[in-house]
Amino acid sequence: MRLKRNSDKEEDNTHRWLISYSDFLTLLFTFFVALFSLSTMDLWKAEKFTGSLRKAFKVIDEPIPFEEDRNKAVIEDLKKLLNDISGIEVKSDIRGIVITLPSSLLFDSGSAQLKGESIDALRRISEYLREIGGRILIEGHTDNVPLSHNSIYKSNWELSAARASSVLHFLVQAGLSPDRFTIAGYGEYRPIESNDTPEGRAKNRRVELIILR
Repeated sequence: MRLKRNSDKEEDNTHRWLISYSDFLTLLFTFFVALFSLSTMDLWKAEKFTGSLRKAFKVIDEPIPFEEDRNKAVIEDLKKLLNDISGIEVKSDIRGIVITLPSSLLFDSGSAQLKGESIDALRRISEYLREIGGRILIEGHTDNVPLSHNSIYKSNWELSAARASSVLHFLVQAGLSPDRFTIAGYGEYRPIESNDTPEGRAKNRRVELIILR
């Protein structure tokens, strides 16, 4: 009988450590629950505080139109830079910033060779473009008057492309990187005025440099 009692006591002592272990796990679980509660409360307080700041200072969750502001500044700079050269227009449209150069400034009738008086304007533009960067589209446009039979160009379409190319080559030779440019010739097919009047046809004969958005 004594041996049986001793074995019972030894078995009780063997499993007593489980009580302490379970108490430790309970305390550990309680500790993590408390930490989680505190962190949740801190996040709630932080969000509530941020909301109060936004309301107090009227913070608007919309992006500031930096590009629009930049475009306005560039347009103003270009207008000042070119204001003494007749016929050049600078504006903004859906494509970007558009510098419109009249063909009468750049070329003789039916020609794609740059005139001497165009050099000053193109040099000013090239120096400014070097400073601001960005991709540039050069578009050539003509009126709807057919070319003479002795022209080296088959159509106004080819003439407009050649004129855009001449402007491109000048800007590249002035030091601008060729990979910034794309050229296009639209001939008579994108008029901005009616071709029924001399004034309208003069407006349609143009080269446009577009600083793309």
